[in-house]
Amino acid sequence: MTTFRVLAVDDESPARAKVRRLLEGEARFTLVGEAADGTEALARIESLKPDLVVLDVQMPGLTGFEVLEALGPGPGPSVIFSTAYDGFALRAFEAHAVDYLLKPYDGERFARALDKAHALLLGGGSEATRLQALLREVAATTPRKTLERLVVKAGEAWVPLRLEHVWRLSSEDKYVRVYTAQAEHLVRQSLRALEERLDPERFVRVHRGDIINLDAVAKLEPWSHGDGILVLKNGTTVVLSRTWREAFLQRWGMEG
Repeated sequence: MTTFRVLAVDDESPARAKVRRLLEGEARFTLVGEAADGTEALARIESLKPDLVVLDVQMPGLTGFEVLEALGPGPGPSVIFSTAYDGFALRAFEAHAVDYLLKPYDGERFARALDKAHALLLGGGSEATRLQALLREVAATTPRKTLERLVVKAGEAWVPLRLEHVWRLSSEDKYVRVYTAQAEHLVRQSLRALEERLDPERFVRVHRGDIINLDAVAKLEPWSHGDGILVLKNGTTVVLSRTWREAFLQRWGMEG
């Protein structure tokens, strides 16, 4: 019999202990690790490569949704959400998640969730599309806060990066390269998806593939055919396309 690997993620120790207890004697699944917050969850998912994550949604620091956003689209573990949400969020879970556990749940409810996950895993199904659909639906029906941080890979660790320290974001295939004064990072999101959540008072698109922090601009130099060259404070340059020239100038404090 195939035994699937489980990671329990919850900021409350009793909640993780409950998952541990309910998995005892469960031949189809084995608990391979626990995480007490979202950043730790990202590291454990990467190192342990679990087949299934029992994921708390409401955690301080990174929420369960932010963990999934940081993982980005593509192959990943199946997810059973553990949540105290109600209303619209539960409808979203019902439509797109393998299953969700509404706290407080009992052993019978947990077993039904495992049954669903087991059937999916045995069938070799991937949740990637469904999880991305869930994130989109929750985002569409939740008041959107301006993005304050990105979770990025730094060496072997996942670290939160404050957006105020970001100078430039550039599209790079299915990734976005994030530039700061000290380093560069790749995140598995689209530039358009990030743009929707950036502070419009701080960030502006200047090219099809580039968004810059207005505070990072040192000067604008003319180029040709209506395009310009933005010189950033670290000496690097970015093309200002004529398509976005007027919007940039207005936001920068000039008239086009």
